[in-house]
Amino acid sequence: MSLRHLSSGDDSRRAAVLRVLLLLPLLFGLVFVPINLLQDRWPLALAEVAMMGYAAVIYRLLRRGLPLRRAIWAYLLPFLAVLVFALATAANASVFVWALLIPLVSHRLLGRWQGSIVGLIFLGVTAGIILLRFGFAPSVAQWAEMSDVLLCAAALFVISLAHETEISRADYQLRQRADLDSLTHLANRARFRELFEQARRAAERGEAGAPERVSMILIDLDHFKSINDRYGHDVGDTVLEAVSMRLLHQCRAADLLGRVGGEELAVLLFDLDHGDAVQQAERLRRTLSDTPVGARDRAVTVTLSLGVASFSLAGHSFEEIFAETDARLYQAKRDGRNRTQGDAVEPEAQAARITGASPLS
Repeated sequence: MSLRHLSSGDDSRRAAVLRVLLLLPLLFGLVFVPINLLQDRWPLALAEVAMMGYAAVIYRLLRRGLPLRRAIWAYLLPFLAVLVFALATAANASVFVWALLIPLVSHRLLGRWQGSIVGLIFLGVTAGIILLRFGFAPSVAQWAEMSDVLLCAAALFVISLAHETEISRADYQLRQRADLDSLTHLANRARFRELFEQARRAAERGEAGAPERVSMILIDLDHFKSINDRYGHDVGDTVLEAVSMRLLHQCRAADLLGRVGGEELAVLLFDLDHGDAVQQAERLRRTLSDTPVGARDRAVTVTLSLGVASFSLAGHSFEEIFAETDARLYQAKRDGRNRTQGDAVEPEAQAARITGASPLS
């Protein structure tokens, strides 16, 4: 969940493709299992029955929350292994048309690079099987059949790779527009909340490597309206952009910095003790208070007020964490600004927060 590279997997598209592919062994098995049994190809029929049951199990686990990447690998490798077994044992050459699925399936499920590696490996295995099946001194007719399959598979591989590349480029551009604030190029408030929810769901599922705790820092630029009034909105925008970049360079790669309001920024820090999160907030504050910001040939002094709150990820909503952090930010502003508030505030102080301050929607 890097600041510099916001998660960008097109998981919904891959999940849809995977669900369709999980249903195909069930449908195809109803056709090919009886055919193979009638032709006394028991090993292949049993392999197809096993794949049908295995696909049904993966489909059910996926619906119950099995991580998508794990489900893809759990399905893809056995699927390709059964396909290779079918190519090696089938009675006629027509079965090799199924090799044309390899580049399409691998690219759709794994993306450009991993899909290309897996696709090339299995296409190489398919080529080896073809040579073994036809012998190393095939007839002209057999060379024609081999060439049809291999060249068509190679052409589909190139087309599939080009298509996946174009989809990835278009998806990236759309995500940039939808997920990033146009001025600061940080996560916008919708993306900020979405990434929090992704981390919370991973924590609640107990995924390996998922963070267990989160600290939120809310940051407000003190008297930012005065900067706009004194220097103009162009300078104000430049100041906000420069402040964002300066704070970004002080964050860890695993932290998430976003713009959640006009002059309000927020940071999510994962698996830090509360005391360490408060110290990080202080470092961010001093980053601005110690050195003015250069904007349009002007040195503009900027200070920050910060609120810090820490919670376990599982069992706490975004609204709950945001509201507590917002109350602490407001307390820092009430106490004179240019300070960090990491301690809990009294209920009376929470009730006295700025009218309209609320969790993100």
